Amino acid sequence: MDKKFKKNIFKKTLIYSSIVAFWLVSCKTSDTIPELNIDFPAAFVVNGESNTISVIDLSNNEVVETINLALNTNKNQVTTINNFWSHHIQLSPDGKKVAIAAPEFDFTLGHDAAHQASSSNKAGGIIVVDVKTGKILNRINVPQINYNAAFTKDGKEIWTATSTHSGELKIYDAENGVLIKNFSLGADPTELSFTQDGNFAFVALGESSTVLSISTQKREISNYIKVDLFPTNVWTGADGMIYVENKNRPSVNIIDPSKMFTTEFIDTDFRPGNTALNKTQNELWICQANDNKVAYFERIKNEWRIKGRIIVGDDAHAVMFTKDDKFAYVVNQRGNSVSVIDVERKQKIKDIQVGLKPNGIVMVNQ
Repeated sequence: MDKKFKKNIFKKTLIYSSIVAFWLVSCKTSDTIPELNIDFPAAFVVNGESNTISVIDLSNNEVVETINLALNTNKNQVTTINNFWSHHIQLSPDGKKVAIAAPEFDFTLGHDAAHQASSSNKAGGIIVVDVKTGKILNRINVPQINYNAAFTKDGKEIWTATSTHSGELKIYDAENGVLIKNFSLGADPTELSFTQDGNFAFVALGESSTVLSISTQKREISNYIKVDLFPTNVWTGADGMIYVENKNRPSVNIIDPSKMFTTEFIDTDFRPGNTALNKTQNELWICQANDNKVAYFERIKNEWRIKGRIIVGDDAHAVMFTKDDKFAYVVNQRGNSVSVIDVERKQKIKDIQVGLKPNGIVMVNQ
């Protein structure tokens, strides 16, 4: 082997070694995740594609922190978990924790794709996060894709529904993640929401015109409630009523939990999404699914009538009011943003850029 050839081999080996060393340093996992100090009024926005929570300081409407839901600490090493999409977010009753669903599926792909995912053994999950520090307290494995995760009123349990043709309710211990009970619900259960008193949970069955009420004390189905065709989600309003969004025949049904049947129907000229009640203004705000508007309705003579619409960002997906009802925060899923609205003036103040495909919001420390 001549000297020139040896020199070239040595040079190439040195370059290759340098590249490998750089890659190893770049990808080296840390052994700690810095703890945050979120002791101010904030909005937590969960981003489905980014698998993060954007923390918005409500005093200046700026993103001040980002919580990475994909980071996992195991044996003093921090690694990254992939192949899941963070979906919807709920605050615990004591305001100290949030729960996020973590299915191996992007629900923006639609109903048919969800069935393909469930039939291909895609799993779900629940992530529990400390509100003050941003620390991930627990990861709970769910055997099928799930839609959301919600704490019971006493904070001791987390309930979630698997979104399959034979959907089930899964009840987990909120502290250690142990499965307490599971039972069948029906086809395509989606968002699960508790009544204000915590005595019942409500969930829509998308493949029917039915909403289920479930007793939290007995942990069993108590009522089958008729609604319009293809109910997609249920939401608990500030007035304690249960608001049901229906996509095939665009409408919102209102269930009175004390009577366990639908007491009001609101027909809409758009496909309704997330619904929120502003008691101060006597207004019902409804996101226009796959659109850039939020419609607001006023109750006049025991009837909800449309009052106006507000332009927000692309794909208004969720809306939540501040505790004083003065501002609305609208999550724009395709716009990767949150629109801040002055409720009284019905004017957009600003758009806040967050992560990719945001799909849920809660207010903390208010």
